Amino acid sequence: MKKLTVIAVTVLIGIAVLACSGKKETSTARSAESEIVIAVVPQSLANPVFLPAKAAAERTGRELGIKVEWIAPVRAEAAEQVGVIEGLIERKVSGIAISCNTPDALEGVLKRAIAEGIKVSTYDADSPASGRAFYAGTENYQAGVISAQQMIELYKDSGLEKVRIAQLEGIPGAFDIEARKRGFADTIRGTNLEVVYSGPCDDDVDKSIDIIESYTRANGDNIDAWFMSGGWPYIVNPDATPEVNAWKARSPNHKVVTLDVFPTSMEFFDRGLIDVAIGQNFDGMGELSVRNLYRLIKGESVEGAVQTDDGLFIDSGVQIINAGNYKEMIPTE
Repeated sequence: MKKLTVIAVTVLIGIAVLACSGKKETSTARSAESEIVIAVVPQSLANPVFLPAKAAAERTGRELGIKVEWIAPVRAEAAEQVGVIEGLIERKVSGIAISCNTPDALEGVLKRAIAEGIKVSTYDADSPASGRAFYAGTENYQAGVISAQQMIELYKDSGLEKVRIAQLEGIPGAFDIEARKRGFADTIRGTNLEVVYSGPCDDDVDKSIDIIESYTRANGDNIDAWFMSGGWPYIVNPDATPEVNAWKARSPNHKVVTLDVFPTSMEFFDRGLIDVAIGQNFDGMGELSVRNLYRLIKGESVEGAVQTDDGLFIDSGVQIINAGNYKEMIPTE
């Protein structure tokens, strides 16, 4: 009887040890997941265009059970962004997804992050020479092409001998803006459309409004169209741009084509102040960046990417929004 009791106790102890061992492995696996930190770095904290990317990145992090940090300088300055990345290298985060203020200025620090074993990707604005693993975002040259095609279509029956276009740009030298400008310029070449002015706003909403208002006030009779390579002026209420609004109302041949769309864009379309908007998928950029960095950290491959001359590219896509479809296409919140 004693022998049977000893055997039974031994079996129970063995089961308990196995159970504890299993729990320990599960706990260790969960701990490993929780130790993964991916930092998502927009160009600045002051630019609300990135808020959908923030929400999507954080949502994806919760879904994967990992920590996602949203961190950036207050102003869109490359030197300050470099400082942010240096801090992330010091902390040894697992991954970094960044929208680069300028590609060259961020190249060196991103190479250092990669050398330290951090998985690095870009979104929205690329730095191909940095060695980043992939870029997730808009095909920006093509976005410029589409913008130009829409502008050409708007003027095909205008009867104007020449269409003079004023152009609003963001940060001079930024990869995304320069690509859009090239796509736009290449597409209008040989047509009756011509860019006669280009003003950089440094991704600053207030500065963007100052630029388009002051230039339209001084030169409104000498331009037929505005091409906004980013949607900075449309983040605010339409009453913030009275000069441009008055110019737009003066002639049916005054047109506006812009990148980006926001809930506030609805009223601009309602009042006929925008003709075409090319909507970017910032939600997709946030999700694709975090999900694929996580895959790389886990030793898996990037999903949905194509190989280009600049490296792996995941296209988040664009939407063409106009007077005929804006009520269905523009998000309300």
